[in-house]
Amino acid sequence: MLIDWFTVGAQVLNFLILVWLMKRFIYQPILNTIDGREKKIADELADAAARKAEAIQERDDFKEKNEVFDQERADLLNKTTDDAETEGNRLLAEAKKARMNSARNGRKRCAPRPPICSKRSPGAPSRKCFPLREKRSPISPQPSWRNA
Repeated sequence: MLIDWFTVGAQVLNFLILVWLMKRFIYQPILNTIDGREKKIADELADAAARKAEAIQERDDFKEKNEVFDQERADLLNKTTDDAETEGNRLLAEAKKARMNSARNGRKRCAPRPPICSKRSPGAPSRKCFPLREKRSPISPQPSWRNA
């Protein structure tokens, strides 16, 4: 078998030109595209990590503010409850005091009345005592206190 060295050399030269062309026009643009995508993905991951850190910070701030608001709400509720209880006790004491004052004043104003017919006093003419009767209405034959 005979080897034609010219053909082998031409094929090697042809192969080297083909490799150079492929590297220049196909492989290099593909590598540039891959590098660009890797850079874009790395930037997006860094941005996502920054957003996540920011979201965690905002969540912590929100939790802290929420705890402060809950504490303020509880304090305000306790204060309002205490104020309402104090006001209720004050009003109850005022009502008791007013009732006691009215009872005292009522006793002074409403002293026991002498009976309508008292026992015969010496030197006074004798009187008979009759129970008071209610007026009967012409419609109702019975006294009104029996209807109740």
